[in-house]
Amino acid sequence: MSIWGKVTAKIFSMKIETEGVAPEPPFFIVSNHLSYIDIAVYAAVLKTTFVSKMEVKHWPVVGFMARTLGIIFIDRRKRSDVHRVNEEISSQINNRQGVILFPEGTTSPGTEIMRFRPALLQYAAEEGVSVSYSAIRYQTTEKDQSAHLSVCWWGNKPMLKHLFMMGKNRSIEAAIRFGEDRVKHHDRKKLAKKLQKSVEKIFVPVIEQPDENFEPLQF
Repeated sequence: MSIWGKVTAKIFSMKIETEGVAPEPPFFIVSNHLSYIDIAVYAAVLKTTFVSKMEVKHWPVVGFMARTLGIIFIDRRKRSDVHRVNEEISSQINNRQGVILFPEGTTSPGTEIMRFRPALLQYAAEEGVSVSYSAIRYQTTEKDQSAHLSVCWWGNKPMLKHLFMMGKNRSIEAAIRFGEDRVKHHDRKKLAKKLQKSVEKIFVPVIEQPDENFEPLQF
């Protein structure tokens, strides 16, 4: 997973910078979500697997790696799948790796942190797990297209077209900021709110002004 992340970053001329102390396994960490490339960036710096939507299995490039590297998939169309995924999160956290969750449930242009979904935080709430948190952002050069369009992936843009657009950038800076503390609560909804506020405090927007074409998921 780590090698794949580093190779992918190199292919896209991406420099990864981190701020704060990255957690060592075992850990459970949440982050905002900007693009499919988030998985490669985090894989390059953490010993981890991920929770991802079932559709990722069929994506070009990323889908193949996701299927072979043990990523936890959730079928968001089935409420009953939440219980299975929470159990799998528990079993995947060990001394060799942690698990990353993107609780926004969707990607965005990176203007703000969207509301965290609490369903997949049930394991952490029930077991009293202290949850780490981080925030990711991207930046391109002045000669490249804005990162909120060419790196962040949202809207209806086909993935292959977006991959080509991202590949045209001369250089991409990926920055991950890790929170200094961990968050704990026995109620998953309150845990989600506390984690969201914590990520908001360390988040730096990719773009300050909202893109008029972006419509966040309603849930």
